[in-house]
Amino acid sequence: MWPINPNKHEVEVSPKIVVFTFFFLLLALFIFWIKDILILLFLAFIIMVALRPNVDRLHHRLRIPRPLSIVIVYLLTISGLLLLVSLIIPPLVSEIYNVVKNLNLPIWQEKILSLKFNLSEITGLIGQMGNSASFVLSLITSTFNGVFTAFTLIVLSFYLMLDRPYLHKKVLWVTKKEKYVSGTEYFLNSLEMQLGGWIRGQVILMLIIGVISYTGLTLLRIPYALPLAILAGLLEILPNLGPTVAAVPAIVIAFMALGPWMALATTFFYILVQQLENNLIVPKIMQKNADVNPLIAIVVILIGLKLGGVVGALLAVPIYITFRCSYRLYLDLKTKN
Repeated sequence: MWPINPNKHEVEVSPKIVVFTFFFLLLALFIFWIKDILILLFLAFIIMVALRPNVDRLHHRLRIPRPLSIVIVYLLTISGLLLLVSLIIPPLVSEIYNVVKNLNLPIWQEKILSLKFNLSEITGLIGQMGNSASFVLSLITSTFNGVFTAFTLIVLSFYLMLDRPYLHKKVLWVTKKEKYVSGTEYFLNSLEMQLGGWIRGQVILMLIIGVISYTGLTLLRIPYALPLAILAGLLEILPNLGPTVAAVPAIVIAFMALGPWMALATTFFYILVQQLENNLIVPKIMQKNADVNPLIAIVVILIGLKLGGVVGALLAVPIYITFRCSYRLYLDLKTKN
């Protein structure tokens, strides 16, 4: 017979803990199942945050009905994007064509640049694509999914903008306590202010860096200034890291086309742009917007890239801002209690 240990204590698990753990795991599984829908809703919220100031101006200043104001802002935004693409794409394609043409890649030069596909090759390629039912089905499915996703984003963001003044009152479905209603209103206002500030700040930074890069590279007579400037502007979404990455192809092209001295001049130019960005441009633009430390931004973007690819990297900072606002709301409610 085993001796009885007097120091042994029995651990009792409360039924409430078991029930709570079960429902928590069930909720986590449900969230995992609908993660695509949640991402879509979050993207719609970001679109709403970006466009709402213009909607409010039309609605309050010009007395235009809110639904019509939203439609006008949508039309102006889409028209502006299409105009921007139509102005950028043709010269961009031309310069990329020249980049590829000057690369020492015989296969590309034969097939892509000269575009000398004979008739039998084209016929065979079309025949293979046409006979592949899976290819056609996947193409149709991906196109339909893309159109459906874009339409869903527009509809979701439309209703979010339409109901935004009363959005915080949706919490009444769960609780009637006034402190939670006011807390939700504070959370949405804070989140919208920080997300909107970050979005507008990033767009302004991308435009400024793109224009400065294009002007400087053009003055230095570096070939392919437009695609290099667009690359620098797009990579501005990665604080500190983006300008460094954007400098590499510009320096390489300057070295290959104009020699080591121009490569050195290009290096100095990008160092100057980065110093100007870190010490003047970013503080001036971001000081009244979302306060996101560059080091934290880099870390969360890398985590987002690892977990969710390109989409995860793009949504990393907005998700971080959302969690930060949620934590601050939790602390405020805890203090009030």
